[in-house]
Amino acid sequence: MTTSLNDRFKAFVSKLPFVKAIDDLKLPPGFDQSKRADFLIENGHAIIELKSLESDPKHKIDDELENHKERDEFPLFYGEVELGNILKYLPDGEEINEKLFYKLSRSVAQSFKDADRQIKATKDIFNCPDSIGLLVLLNESISILSPELISYRASQLLTMTSDDGNPHYRNITSVWVIFENFSLKTKSKTKFLPSIVIDGPGAKERLELNRLLNTLQKGWAGFNGVPYVTSETGRVSDSQFVRTSELDKRLQQPIRRHEVWREQYRANPYLESLSDDAVLSHGARLFSLMTPNFLKGGRKLPFDQMIQFMEGWTHFLEEVRTRGLDLKRFHEMGVP
Repeated sequence: MTTSLNDRFKAFVSKLPFVKAIDDLKLPPGFDQSKRADFLIENGHAIIELKSLESDPKHKIDDELENHKERDEFPLFYGEVELGNILKYLPDGEEINEKLFYKLSRSVAQSFKDADRQIKATKDIFNCPDSIGLLVLLNESISILSPELISYRASQLLTMTSDDGNPHYRNITSVWVIFENFSLKTKSKTKFLPSIVIDGPGAKERLELNRLLNTLQKGWAGFNGVPYVTSETGRVSDSQFVRTSELDKRLQQPIRRHEVWREQYRANPYLESLSDDAVLSHGARLFSLMTPNFLKGGRKLPFDQMIQFMEGWTHFLEEVRTRGLDLKRFHEMGVP
């Protein structure tokens, strides 16, 4: 049976000579039952609290969209479409998107709340009030919790302030997010699993933090037998990543003809310079050319010509998916 990401990370950290598992330590009297963090680094120089994101909130998107499907503005799409491309057609789309964002990221916020309390308790137990607090978030399989979503929410929470103007989660210095369900997009077939660090306002004052994080990240890569590659980025975007499940599918299965056509179009998106109306008109024309071939008693097109039309139709659908065009507008063009 495959070992979970949570168990593997604990095994990795436990082998580091400068790290101690707090559960293995003898605690001072009165603190035996205290809710505490997971690991102590260099005798209290830093504290690590580990949280795994294990509850999939994807159903919250389906439930919310179900409430709007009967609206006249709700678009018609072919295939899987990004949420933003649906909500842009609704007058209150931004409001719905914001509500969904906080619903989807609720487990991240709960992790912050619990970790801040546990790191604070650990500081009290070992009398190390100036310790660096490192929250490690593990995402092994929840694809809806993407790098962009988690990074953005973590940044919000790190900079949130209380009424007195101090950081609300003052015991969390930085967050280290480890993904095993996404890979950085590259031309290589090698998986580059993202390991993202988001610093809080107090991180700049802790010069030793960079050394610690570099040691941990480099060690984690070595533990997993993968290359350690670093880069600086001001903003994490999902366009930089691909789901590992999708990558595995591409590598393991024979590529179907329509997938080849999709990849070819992505490499040369010749329709992207056209207006939305021109793209839809192009699709309507292709549809009308192909329709007789599928009708009983209709004129059958030569095989080579039909393949050419189907390739063009695939390119059209890929452009529609990228733009998030509403296919209801096809009816206005006489397409059934």
